[in-house]
Amino acid sequence: MAQSSSSRSRNEQPARGLPLEPRQAGRLILGDNLAVLGGMPSDAFQLIYADPPFATGRRRGRGGASFPDFRAEPRAYLEWLMPRLAEMRRVLDPRGTLYVHLDWHVVHYVKVGLDEIFGRENFRNEIIWHYNSGPRRQRDFGRRHDVILRYSKTAGYFFDPDAVRQPYSPQINIPPSKRHYYHPRGKVMDDVWRIPIIPQNDKRERLGYPTQKPEALLEVIVRSSSRPGDLVGDFFCGSGTTLAVAARLGRRWVGCDDNPEAIALARRRLAAILPEEDFTVERSSDCQSVPTSSS
Repeated sequence: MAQSSSSRSRNEQPARGLPLEPRQAGRLILGDNLAVLGGMPSDAFQLIYADPPFATGRRRGRGGASFPDFRAEPRAYLEWLMPRLAEMRRVLDPRGTLYVHLDWHVVHYVKVGLDEIFGRENFRNEIIWHYNSGPRRQRDFGRRHDVILRYSKTAGYFFDPDAVRQPYSPQINIPPSKRHYYHPRGKVMDDVWRIPIIPQNDKRERLGYPTQKPEALLEVIVRSSSRPGDLVGDFFCGSGTTLAVAARLGRRWVGCDDNPEAIALARRRLAAILPEEDFTVERSSDCQSVPTSSS
């Protein structure tokens, strides 16, 4: 049931135009992300991560934490997604970066659309997330990766490779005469990220939400493309992985999803990291109510 403004708690306010209040750690918003993005000011976010539906046509998950994945012909899918990605570009800071996470179903179509929105010159990486799980096939190679497209808003984007360096292989024998060529903190990551999915028996991180991404994956993105205190956005936030990582790493954040079960999960997850008075849980004008933390 919709709540009147007089009965809403502090954590259940209508979505406002400004991204965050001065001392606010974050905002969690239930609503259509196109409407939510439309209420955000331009040039506000240092980093946006987008994990939209993959257009598989399958229903994801079971029970309350489930949702139908978007299924349409590529043209209809792009007509739905591209206005949202264009709004994400608008709200990015001039030094900001967008990461769009997809798989083989539609990533090639979306890449062409993103080139038009951002300009081909602002395409930075096609990142392969290679994971160690997936169906084995008899007539095809096994599908064991997703694709993350990385775009900057301008050529003056922020990127910190030192924040995500990896150790050199222990098999490398570095002679003393060439040691100055090697960084003491390791090598810069390449564009193939070998990060395991969350194990089925994991009792710390796995929340039971379909398509939940591992925190280790988002840590690379948040550490490399934002600084402590920067504003991070995820407008397909699901169970709140991006927001949880951002909060833990000292970033401010705004998250949005149109699934009440996702917002309830994200709320509980964030409340385990931050005092609930440090962030708000809200609804946009196109939604009737906000899920409570016990949902």
